[in-house]
Amino acid sequence: MRSLSCLVFALLPTLTATYVIHSIDLHNETENTTPDIRSPLIAQREEDASVSLDFVQRWAAIGDSFTAGIGSGSRMGLPPVHSDEWYCSRYTYTWPHMVDRAIGASKKDFQYPACSGARSAGIYNQANDLKGDLDVVMLTAGGNDLCLAAMISSCVMLAYDGEAACTQLIDKAQENIDTILKGNIRGILTALKPKMKQDGIVIYNGYAPFFNTENEDCADPKKQKWSLPKFWSWRYWFSSPLALTIDRRKKFNKLVDNINKAILEVVEEFQTASDKKFDIEFSDWGGWPAEVDGQMCSPSSDGHYPDPNQPELQFFKGNTWVRQAPAHDGLKRNEMFGENMYDLNGYGGDGWSPFTSEQHGDPEFAGKIKQYLQRMNMYDSLLYKSADPRAVVMHKLNPRAPSPPNCPGDEKTWGLGLPDTFGMNFHPNERGHESIAAFALQNLAYAKAKQDGKVGDVCEIDTDEFTCWQKEGRKAYVSWERLDTNHKNFCDKVKAPSNEVNWKVEETYYKGTPEEVQFVIQLSNDASSFDSKLCKESFDRIINSCDGNDPKNPLNWKFGGKYKRGSYTYEINPKKDRKLYTRTDGSCQGWYKVLWSSYTLYGHGWIGWDNGEALKNKAKDCVGGGLTKWEFEYYDNPDDHNGWEWRAFFRTPIWTNARCFDNLKAQGGAGGYTHKWHEDFEDEKYEEYGCTGSG
Repeated sequence: MRSLSCLVFALLPTLTATYVIHSIDLHNETENTTPDIRSPLIAQREEDASVSLDFVQRWAAIGDSFTAGIGSGSRMGLPPVHSDEWYCSRYTYTWPHMVDRAIGASKKDFQYPACSGARSAGIYNQANDLKGDLDVVMLTAGGNDLCLAAMISSCVMLAYDGEAACTQLIDKAQENIDTILKGNIRGILTALKPKMKQDGIVIYNGYAPFFNTENEDCADPKKQKWSLPKFWSWRYWFSSPLALTIDRRKKFNKLVDNINKAILEVVEEFQTASDKKFDIEFSDWGGWPAEVDGQMCSPSSDGHYPDPNQPELQFFKGNTWVRQAPAHDGLKRNEMFGENMYDLNGYGGDGWSPFTSEQHGDPEFAGKIKQYLQRMNMYDSLLYKSADPRAVVMHKLNPRAPSPPNCPGDEKTWGLGLPDTFGMNFHPNERGHESIAAFALQNLAYAKAKQDGKVGDVCEIDTDEFTCWQKEGRKAYVSWERLDTNHKNFCDKVKAPSNEVNWKVEETYYKGTPEEVQFVIQLSNDASSFDSKLCKESFDRIINSCDGNDPKNPLNWKFGGKYKRGSYTYEINPKKDRKLYTRTDGSCQGWYKVLWSSYTLYGHGWIGWDNGEALKNKAKDCVGGGLTKWEFEYYDNPDDHNGWEWRAFFRTPIWTNARCFDNLKAQGGAGGYTHKWHEDFEDEKYEEYGCTGSG
């Protein structure tokens, strides 16, 4: 995203960017008014304009459901007249319509072939079918090539097929990012060349991470339920859905980050191409939902949708709140969960409401909620009227189009061919479309300003920079658990110095261990203030965006990185170069010494930070006290010690091996593993778990 501060159309201060457009009627009112300050769109008088959008005579919006706007506003068209609008689930309150209104009366032609469920092949055809001589094209494309719909089904909404099915889809998504996504994007942009005027402008909108990852409420079945109840099929009667854990949410968010990265890289290729026909900008709104508490699983919400406590939620979701009352028969429509998840107005046939008793008794409040949902066409849906919503869902699980990405489970892809009241989940809601429109218009104005030679007056500020140390070739790494704890501790301890700008704070944890790591904050541009929440968010992005979903790194080691975020630079710097361990391992030997037993353990990939305290405590707990002569050391050069990073020695009472060490009770309790020691190291086998000796 380009950050602008001197033109007149503005995003909120946390993502400051300004330029001029005509006033936009974002709320479909009779007067042409600007939206509420809570929206990221803030418009000012067009007589102040320094960049005009009057140059846009002909323009088009192509893409997938993020452009078609499934669920946002009212569904367009009616079969058989305008059947393509209906079939593609195009809606009225969408970012393309907002942009179209912003362009104003100068526009002579607006083409809108975007179609929910479209993959790159379909969007390529949309581009080919456009009527040419276009000034502007805006689009979204790529999400459906990564099996996101199938992943949301198998990992969240119908998550009864187990961890392996979910992991398969996550791995397939990353594989498609690495292998086909960029080529597909290039194909679409190349197809636009003959459709554009010379020096036309293309705005490629990105995607945004769905999830907040601050707590585990979404994974707690007593607080929220994200999977449909399992009563529709006997196959699921004796299985439980996967929990929507922090770890799983972070994997989803990382995939979205990787999609955006791939899009940006292709956009940059087209920006610098010697034969370019049009100018192009990547409109990255991905950071906005986190800025305004607009992600799902926010601690602000208990799972209701809509939720007055989270007014800036940017995505549609079901009502995942768990009713704290005895559940009725699961096959009845008014059961505790099921209807309430996809009947978004929350009022069941038994008169139950998801809101408080005070809200339930407030006719004005109830009227507002009902009016809000009527605007989204909820009440007439097949899913809402059905006595068994799950049967409707299962009946409709058919993909809409051929599947070049070869997504696992394409024979029952979620989100393609479903009722819109189901399929709109995990798509931008009204707030989300306002945000996408704001960023798209900002980037359109920026691109036009560059063409007109006005960029020097735009007051461009530093752009963000994000660097992952592993990609720079660094070999030092630490465990995710340590960083997750340390970055919160560090940010909580930082205090901004009084009367000082451009200050720097750094702290090193676990000095002298394999997991020694340094945290750094450096300010610039005369900045002086400090925000602990922003600090944690920035370090969290380094921790969870740089490494992961890597089959070569199954233990999810973290190599750190640097995040330059405006005037603030955050660094995580592991200090000790290490061989990349793909599994925890160790060697254990015990000796029976008549009056005591002695043990020597070696290891790598575990207890790399606490000088063996976890192992010592677990061993002491198991033997019942009496652990003596404790010795522990980390090796400076593991290659000189058969690859082991550390050695531990201690004594215990006799006959403790079988109950504490050969069964891995102590080692496993400390998060590790050992195999039996052999005098010749070459004879040791990982699969031969336990501890040698009679001890």
